[in-house]
Amino acid sequence: MLMEAPCAGCGWEGGGPACRARFEQAIARDFSDPAFFAAHRMLVDIYSLQHPDDYCASAKSLAAHLVGLCLILEGGVGAAEGAPFLRKWLDGPGALEKPGVPTNRGKTVLADLDGIEAPGDWRSAVRAWGADVWEAYADLHPLARRWAAEARAADSGRGRPAR
Repeated sequence: MLMEAPCAGCGWEGGGPACRARFEQAIARDFSDPAFFAAHRMLVDIYSLQHPDDYCASAKSLAAHLVGLCLILEGGVGAAEGAPFLRKWLDGPGALEKPGVPTNRGKTVLADLDGIEAPGDWRSAVRAWGADVWEAYADLHPLARRWAAEARAADSGRGRPAR
């Protein structure tokens, strides 16, 4: 029997295609049930940070997910839709320099959340998964916080124009 290689993004032993299928199922559930959508943006940011080759290829895409998770976990931004001001900041013409991403991107993977059917339990599990991934990106916290501050300042008209 041919064994599937572990997922190149998160390391899950079930393999990359099965990991991606789980993600797509979770996204579909988000859009079919508002109680699960309450953690949608956080779910997307977490999964993307664990799979940076697919979802964080550019500096702006990395910034979107890294700063998005930062703002949800530390900045009081809603986990469902994230920060509109961040999207506005990233849509601008400015360039960002992309830092390297960690090799270890957290111990928890999406498959660890299998079987969670209660929306409140799901939101709690996604938040715990997010905290794990955020900790794995600890070296990039200062950069994420700086970018978050720039995005907020640009939105309020106090800082540099939107990028």
